[in-house]
Amino acid sequence: MTVKNYFVEKIDIHHIFPENWCKKNGIDEGLYNSIINKTPLSARSNRIIQGHAPSKYLETIQKEGGFGPERMDEILRSHVIDPKFMRTDDFHGFFAARKEAILTRIEGAMGKPVARDVKEYVENGGN
Repeated sequence: MTVKNYFVEKIDIHHIFPENWCKKNGIDEGLYNSIINKTPLSARSNRIIQGHAPSKYLETIQKEGGFGPERMDEILRSHVIDPKFMRTDDFHGFFAARKEAILTRIEGAMGKPVARDVKEYVENGGN
């Protein structure tokens, strides 16, 4: 992505599993509004997604983009998303896998472990 593309494509941060889909499927608001469920997307992609299940909107994106599932999987992986959870509409599997993948990247950048939850952080004396 370039600065030019950012403005031309109207890139913004959007839900990966759409808010309406999450509400209909009983997903906790704290989870679906988490940064784990958000990524930069073009306005066009966001219009395709609407409130649809990932398995449905991925097919539409592929069709409109003129590419197959392999390329779609590459794009998803570039957003630190495991495609198998998207294709099966598995929010909880997606969330756990993406959370761990993002935390692992943060650990690599920092050169030290990151607490996975508050309890772990407190048990380790805040380190």
